Amino acid sequence: MVRRVIHIINPYDPGKFPEDLSKKYGIAESEVISLSSNENPFPPPESVKRVYEKAFERVNLYPHPHYRDLKEGISEYTGVEEDRIALGNGASELLKMICEVNLEAFDPVIIPVPGYTLYAVLAMLMEASIRFPEFPGYDVKGDEILKEGGKLIFLCSPNNPTGNLVKRKELEKILKGSEGLVVVDEAYTEFSKTSHLRLLKRYDNLIIVRSFSKFFSIAGLRIGYALGNVETIEAIERVRLPFNLSNVSALVARACLEEIEYFKAARDKIVRERERLFRKLKGFDEFEVYPSAANFILVRVKGDFATEFQEFFERRGIILRNITGLMGLEGTHFRITVGREDQNDKFLDVLGKFFT
Repeated sequence: MVRRVIHIINPYDPGKFPEDLSKKYGIAESEVISLSSNENPFPPPESVKRVYEKAFERVNLYPHPHYRDLKEGISEYTGVEEDRIALGNGASELLKMICEVNLEAFDPVIIPVPGYTLYAVLAMLMEASIRFPEFPGYDVKGDEILKEGGKLIFLCSPNNPTGNLVKRKELEKILKGSEGLVVVDEAYTEFSKTSHLRLLKRYDNLIIVRSFSKFFSIAGLRIGYALGNVETIEAIERVRLPFNLSNVSALVARACLEEIEYFKAARDKIVRERERLFRKLKGFDEFEVYPSAANFILVRVKGDFATEFQEFFERRGIILRNITGLMGLEGTHFRITVGREDQNDKFLDVLGKFFT
């Protein structure tokens, strides 16, 4: 029989995809602009594409189970020793494994809100006791977190969906005062040029989870990695499924690490567009715009027209992420991924038409 807890878990909502608009409105998938999933609008360089194509020759073979080449590349990129690196089928799998190796039923888990909803789903699967301290604008306060206790504490920096950073002094306050494990999700860290990476050497109760999906632009290949103390990393290695990364994924991720300058240049374009979008959105009286250090911008719409707003864009081939009702957010909210300049221009054009 299915476990009882499964019946009370709402599945994670990934939002809409180009296929959905194609079926509903007859728009060609290639014409849809998705500003919903925080994907990188710039594909990897040709050198990475060639590795991807070459990797087809190995699709009939298992990858090496320890993924030494990829771990070596990540170690060079982050400065963290290979025995403190775990790999996952996306950051999501690592977050799941961290819960599996650390939580017993009813263990206290702290998830500040508004935040990434997947943390709660994964903790619920372990039948943990979850507490959701609310911090408007995700202005996390260490003292308030410590009052809650917590065997596992989830933080996100830059935070999804608000886009802001967890202050270093507040994180250190939590790390010093908590006996629990502190998980910092840094999926968007390269867009902020700020990381808590150097704290790993000072605090054994810190785990940092990162992704190849955003900065490295290979969301479709599902690669994530965790950095932390040897005990937790070894525990993850014990429970992860064998060959959890495909040959193709591991080879392409390693190739991406050889093209850091390309991805930095793409990142800089996204950051410039993020700042331009922020200025343009601030010009609309109908919006409250959240400052962002990620590759997306959160806006609160001052009015009760969320459905009309979303449908207006979708009929014109643009997907936005409606996160109205998310715990910790009051009112109508949309998260807007920063696209290429031409994509953002079309978004702004449609936005102007909506309000006129």
